[in-house]
Amino acid sequence: MGLSASQARLLTITARKSDCEYESMRLSHEKIALSRDMEKISAEYDNALAQTKLVWDYYGKDSEVTPLNYGLLMTPSALNNYTPSPVTDSSGRVVLDDRMASAARAAGIPQEGLDGLPSSDIRNKFIDSLVSTGYISEIQGENIKKTTYNQTAGIGSADLVNITVMDGTLQDVINAVSGEYFDFSDLTSFTNQFVSKVSIVSQANNTHTDAGNKLTMADILTGNYMMKVRTATNYNNLTVDGGATDVICNASIWEQMFQIFEGLFNTGDEYTQAALNYARRMITDKVTNLGAGMDVGGKYPIGKVGTEEGNDYSSEGKNIHDNFDGWTEYNDKDAKTDGYVQQDWVADYIGLSGLYNHDNDGNSDNDGEVSYVSINLSNMFNAYLTYFAQYMEGIGTSSYEVGSTKTSSNLIDDMFTFTMVTNVDTSGDNLLVAAFWDTLFNQICTKGWTENDNINDQDYFQESLKNGNIYISTLEDDGFYYQSNYATHSYIQEVTNEEGIAQAEARYNREKSKINSKENILDMKIKNLDTEISSLSTEYDTVKSVISKNVEKGFKRYSA
Repeated sequence: MGLSASQARLLTITARKSDCEYESMRLSHEKIALSRDMEKISAEYDNALAQTKLVWDYYGKDSEVTPLNYGLLMTPSALNNYTPSPVTDSSGRVVLDDRMASAARAAGIPQEGLDGLPSSDIRNKFIDSLVSTGYISEIQGENIKKTTYNQTAGIGSADLVNITVMDGTLQDVINAVSGEYFDFSDLTSFTNQFVSKVSIVSQANNTHTDAGNKLTMADILTGNYMMKVRTATNYNNLTVDGGATDVICNASIWEQMFQIFEGLFNTGDEYTQAALNYARRMITDKVTNLGAGMDVGGKYPIGKVGTEEGNDYSSEGKNIHDNFDGWTEYNDKDAKTDGYVQQDWVADYIGLSGLYNHDNDGNSDNDGEVSYVSINLSNMFNAYLTYFAQYMEGIGTSSYEVGSTKTSSNLIDDMFTFTMVTNVDTSGDNLLVAAFWDTLFNQICTKGWTENDNINDQDYFQESLKNGNIYISTLEDDGFYYQSNYATHSYIQEVTNEEGIAQAEARYNREKSKINSKENILDMKIKNLDTEISSLSTEYDTVKSVISKNVEKGFKRYSA
């Protein structure tokens, strides 16, 4: 090889060797960068192992399937029992997303809140704006506005549902309960060793006719209906106490009546509840008072009345009445037919009435004696309303009074004004939904509000709670909301984020595999470069040696 060619080759080898060494250094730096990436994903994975999430566990079953989010706290549902837990900032202002903030602006609620309690007009504007922004449906918005606005929900009232009420007379009460039915089928088919027949009868022209097995509450209130229990016809086993009276005392109609009236009149205030309790107690006493002088199971359970047909039993009436102490009336008749007793109506009496029919079969063997225990249902229903009105007006000052008979009483009339629960439309939990929005609306108005466009992002929301950037307010027993950390909330749990850990592990393994693959490729490239550099170094030395020999020969030639 000539000197010029050798020198050219040496320059080429030197350039190539420099390129290889530079590339090897670059690849080494890239490998170092991969090591840093590996450290980063390892740190992320280590952090993920301690990762937690916030869940809502309203039913207390340690369920982790309901992640905590803004909507769960700020919109009504069965999961939050239709009770809002307002999200608040460090100043106590309610944090609103963009649509609720728009509704607050449309209602004219300043961000610092209102100076005083809001009005129903402002509340309805707020609801209308929620409808216009699509936050709630138009039907739901109309149902909310139909309910009476609860101005104290969440600001002193722990009872968030504000029932809808109306004032009315006795006739309005009758109209309100006209759809309530009582079925007496089981009662009228009942017999045992003491009871031979149970009847529900009504007065017509001073006689009675069967009323049938079903009556409406309005029928009973406006009519004249009696429950009559006939004892067994064997005189020696004739038993009123423990037999016929039990049928009346234990009849389900009384509890049904209590529940219907209490549902109609219970507006939630303590005085009304006390009046309902008073009416219940007084009616119960009237129904179950058997009298201190009852001869239980004896031969003459309703008084000594004599044994011979044709005697004048009017002198024995006092004995009967004494033994029915606490009962309203008695009847003692010497009759040949059951119909005679039926004609002697107990329409005037309030409470249990004892009726006695001597020698019913017309024979003198005393084996046909029968007796009846009866109670006028219509009188008792009206007595309940009278007791209620009496308590509401004041027992000592009320004009209403319940005695032993209608003629000695001043029963309920249309002069008394009842306050009745109407519940305009309770389908779909409308009252609960309305209560939720009233409560949240009151918090916005009294505490003020701030807008956060990212609050609906679940991850952002949870991290903001964990970092203390936002808080949750809860309703306490005194009817007010108080701000607290999420960790103190009864239904919020912070649990290990198994799903997040699994995702982090999958990412770690995926990224680690990529880095290992890249490292292997880099190692191979660096190895090849090292081999090439070694080869170039050998060739460099060889070419350099050739050049040295050629130069040496040239000097020798010219020196000769």
